[in-house]
Amino acid sequence: MAAAFLIPEIVQPGLSHLSAQTKALRKVKDVKDVKASTISTQSSQSRLFASSIAIVSFAGIRRKRFRVSKEATSEVLETAKEENNNEYAYKMVKIAAIVTVLPFLFCIGNFFYDPALSDFSVEYGPHLAHPALRTTSVVQAILVFSAVLWREKYRSDPIDRLFAWLFVPEAATHILLHWFSHYHAFANFAFAYAFSAGIALPGFLSLLCYVPKEKKLPWLYLALYMITQIPIVAGLTNMVGPAKMRLNFANINTAWITTPFFYGILKRWKDVPKAPVVLATLTISYQVAMGIMGPITGASNLKLYDPSCIFQHGVVDIGFGIAYAVSIVCGVFRPKVPRPVWD
Repeated sequence: MAAAFLIPEIVQPGLSHLSAQTKALRKVKDVKDVKASTISTQSSQSRLFASSIAIVSFAGIRRKRFRVSKEATSEVLETAKEENNNEYAYKMVKIAAIVTVLPFLFCIGNFFYDPALSDFSVEYGPHLAHPALRTTSVVQAILVFSAVLWREKYRSDPIDRLFAWLFVPEAATHILLHWFSHYHAFANFAFAYAFSAGIALPGFLSLLCYVPKEKKLPWLYLALYMITQIPIVAGLTNMVGPAKMRLNFANINTAWITTPFFYGILKRWKDVPKAPVVLATLTISYQVAMGIMGPITGASNLKLYDPSCIFQHGVVDIGFGIAYAVSIVCGVFRPKVPRPVWD
């Protein structure tokens, strides 16, 4: 009987002590969970920021350079060789991206002028600001970005991913040149960049891929680009001269700057997707033909803001948008064609 009365007095303090320990452990666990959640959130934000920076620097498009040990299997060595092989293309595209901006340094004076001397607002300004052309510029960008997102979903090849992203600068600057007055320096720059560097960058990569053994050819193209684009970019950004001449420079340069790439296309004709080539050729031919026969050269008395001129420009915008999107989806080569190898 005495033991029976003593048991509750012994057990109850023990149970209360265990309960206090359990509560303390739960509090510690809750604190750890909160800290872990905070660290996880910070980590995800850091990864998101890093991925954004990576895309800008091509690091997100290419994979890390492989370093393998001497004991690696043949399969691992082959994978490493394939990944390291693309480094040449990334390096050359970075150099091309810098070179395509250099011609603007020779015409900085064109961004500082007296607006009273410009005839931009007479015809060309209303032409570019037409709601129909603003719409077609957005449609072109939607086609390009939709194709880029598709390529990002199906990451079949790093070079094809890089090729897709190189169409983005032209699509972005093309919107700016329609939605903002060229009296603003950034819109004037966007106009010239879209018709020079914007067209050249994806073509430059395709040239690297189609003739990988001809290492001097890309450098020859970059040298030729500088020689020809210094006067052309000066003409594209000249707001004091006749506005129609700027449009004439744009049409001529579209045909001129794409010509060297057809050398590589013809060299690898069996391995190249045909649809993008046909679409681009038809669009460029239409653009140049309408430029020669239209009001730009004085062949007709139409004004640039005439509905027929607006229609022609809109057809070219949509044509290039479709050609760009098909190029991105098809990639540089047809399916099952071996990837280029740069020594």
